[in-house]
Amino acid sequence: MAIFEKTSHTKALIDDTEKLSCTVENAQNINKHTEYILRVQRGPTKDISWNVSRRYRDFAALHAGLVQANIDLPLPPKKLIGNMQPAFIAERQIALQNYINEVLKHEVLALSLQVRSFLDPSNYSLDIAEQALQTVSIALRGEGRFELKGPLHDIGWRIRKHYFLVTDTESGTNCMLSWQSYGADRYLSDKDLQTAYKSLQNISHPYIDQVLAIHNLETGTYVVRRIHENGSLRDILYGTEYNKSHLAKYGNPRIRKTFTKGQIAHYGYQILHALKFLHEKGIPHGHIHPGNIAIDNQKALLMDVENILVGVPSLYRPHLLHLRRVATAEAIDVYCFGRTLYEMAFGAPLTEYYCDYYPDGVNEDLESVLRLCLSSSSCKHGGPSLEHVLQQPLFARAPLNGLTMGAQNDARMHLKFPLALKEELKTAVCSMEARLKSEQKLVRSAKREVRIQEILGSEEEIKKQKRRAKKRESLWKSTSSLAETVRSQSASTASSPTPPALSHDTSATGSQTAASPCDARSSLLAAICAFDKSRLASVVDSR
Repeated sequence: MAIFEKTSHTKALIDDTEKLSCTVENAQNINKHTEYILRVQRGPTKDISWNVSRRYRDFAALHAGLVQANIDLPLPPKKLIGNMQPAFIAERQIALQNYINEVLKHEVLALSLQVRSFLDPSNYSLDIAEQALQTVSIALRGEGRFELKGPLHDIGWRIRKHYFLVTDTESGTNCMLSWQSYGADRYLSDKDLQTAYKSLQNISHPYIDQVLAIHNLETGTYVVRRIHENGSLRDILYGTEYNKSHLAKYGNPRIRKTFTKGQIAHYGYQILHALKFLHEKGIPHGHIHPGNIAIDNQKALLMDVENILVGVPSLYRPHLLHLRRVATAEAIDVYCFGRTLYEMAFGAPLTEYYCDYYPDGVNEDLESVLRLCLSSSSCKHGGPSLEHVLQQPLFARAPLNGLTMGAQNDARMHLKFPLALKEELKTAVCSMEARLKSEQKLVRSAKREVRIQEILGSEEEIKKQKRRAKKRESLWKSTSSLAETVRSQSASTASSPTPPALSHDTSATGSQTAASPCDARSSLLAAICAFDKSRLASVVDSR
């Protein structure tokens, strides 16, 4: 049993936000059906890749699981007759490649368990939820305070984070329990983690959600919070209920209720104060997005503060990998805050790594903050500090609306870590930043390699190579023609005989010709040309 748990823990250390790419390389006929060979790669380099065999019915099953996202996907239709013909298989292979490309293009689909288990079945089992239920059931038996009522299926985007409805036996109220496995950025020991959780359970801040219970187990952590009936900020934005499947809620939402400039300033101010408070205490958030912010009585409440300790990756990590200078804990929180404001303002997540252009009519103060957090220029310089963003004109009037508390004067703010733990937290944050920087370097290296390949294989380069080859061929032909002409002229000069002389120099000329270093044929021709028939006739007459 101990060996099994250790294996499970090791598997959980996989970064579930790492990009998967897939190529349909080949197809083969096995037992009267066709299997397509998929070459799957994780991350920016080709070092981690594997093959997966899938039939058409596997693609159809995947498609059935993704239909709830309401995203149009080009799955080729099923064919019963003639589906073993080579021409049809080749055509379908291209169509399936287009289909998987379209699936992986949508982030909400690419991060789903359905897609991950389809491409990487050895690391993503479909019974992960059942294993989590067993773990939580055993843990709550020893805890005693909370009674498990049942699972809340797939309400969040994290594959290894599972939600359950529990009842607080002391108050009789329903609460939400979340369980998630440790991630690749977990660096604290079990003892330090337990101490940190005790501090988080006692946290007090007007803009940070209260933690009712939090415990670390061998393979993960469970946290109990009260239920926010309105759901998260993202649920409010898309007009949906918190307990529905995240693919159905966020895949292609039909409703988009964008926030006004005043609401963005109001809630943004509160979020910034909560982030600033956490950084002052030595524990960055690192995971800000509309899905882990609740709205209660016109107050923003940050949730999932424990994620930085559990070591799980941020939702925006795939974007952070392409931003070389956004690598410190504060820069990450500022960048994620900017993406959160963008989604609140426009009703859709930002799909690019940064944003330099905005629609006409956007409030100047809001656009100024978005540019400060998300522009390519700002990202190249590491981004602003939280304090600098807080001083922007957009948030200047937020404390005066009567609803936002003066956070600095609020006596309820409290979070205290032991001195030794503060040093461990600092080391853990540095390790997290170092891993991010190393992966950013890998991405840059992969991009450089792709650019080199594109240059070598570009159409313009091919044309240049053809022109160079044609020029070399023309030069070769010209050189060959010149050499042939020279040889021809030399041969012509050597083979042409000297005209016969009628004077006494004839014999001398003939002897010179005979003595010339010509070949036998040239000598024979010269002798024939020099032959005098009249001399032969005179000899005959003398007889």
